[in-house]
Amino acid sequence: MARKFNPEDKNLLLETSRQELIDPQRILSFLPLRTYQIVGDIGCGPGYFTIPLAKYLFDGKVWAVDVQQEMLDALQERLKQVHLTNVEPLLSSDAKLPFDKDSLDGALLAFVLHETKNKKGFLAQVKESLKKGGWAAILEWYKKETEYGPPLEARIEEEEAQELVAKAGFRFTSLRDLNGKHYMLLLRK
Repeated sequence: MARKFNPEDKNLLLETSRQELIDPQRILSFLPLRTYQIVGDIGCGPGYFTIPLAKYLFDGKVWAVDVQQEMLDALQERLKQVHLTNVEPLLSSDAKLPFDKDSLDGALLAFVLHETKNKKGFLAQVKESLKKGGWAAILEWYKKETEYGPPLEARIEEEEAQELVAKAGFRFTSLRDLNGKHYMLLLRK
């Protein structure tokens, strides 16, 4: 069974020290975002990327998806504090994403692929939910020991991730080292 992030530790995902390693604004600057787009933040957790994404997409919308209701509840509280109305939190199952076909301009998958049991099926659903020419960004851990993060056996080597996305039918756009511990794949439908 795939390992899920413990929702009791959700505040760790929001610590300001995390921004030194993974700055959401920097990550967003690498994405082909337009202010009017509809973007899925898949595996949104308590909204570490969701809120900066929603602020950027002021004429668009963010579908914030997670499989854990506790994470979505934490996101809802944060949304109330910052008065954002262009975010729609959605509970998902492990087996099915809650998107219609061709409904998203983009999808952000930040540190969720390694938690997914059926990676190929999951990526195929992401691709199906994207409009023609839509983009997807996958952030993951390098498969090497670090002082924190998922167990080494759960991590996905960047070459393996590239093979998975190719099998799902994505066009590979770029691979970017984010900080020596994390990488980002940018893809197109």
